[in-house]
Amino acid sequence: MTGFESDVERLSARAGEFDGLVERAARVSAELERALAGASAAWGSDAVGRSFAAAHVGAADEAAERVRGLAERLAQAGGSFAEAARRYRAGDEAAADAVRD
Repeated sequence: MTGFESDVERLSARAGEFDGLVERAARVSAELERALAGASAAWGSDAVGRSFAAAHVGAADEAAERVRGLAERLAQAGGSFAEAARRYRAGDEAAADAVRD
């Protein structure tokens, strides 16, 4: 024996918790998008404002892109955990059936 074990029920339950995280990340992303859209002219069109925009806009867009992708990555992680739980359960059931037969 390797000492490795898994708690399929716990893994399955934790996988289900990702749905709430996905929803929360999507809300944060939408809120950030609205805030950034409303701030585009906040620093003005003079030289100082343009300088600030040049430094700020790229970083803000990059942050928004990362947050936008977070919900999708969380959904993928939750799906992977759920699939792992399903496979562990199926493997356990197949092993139990083999022992009974």
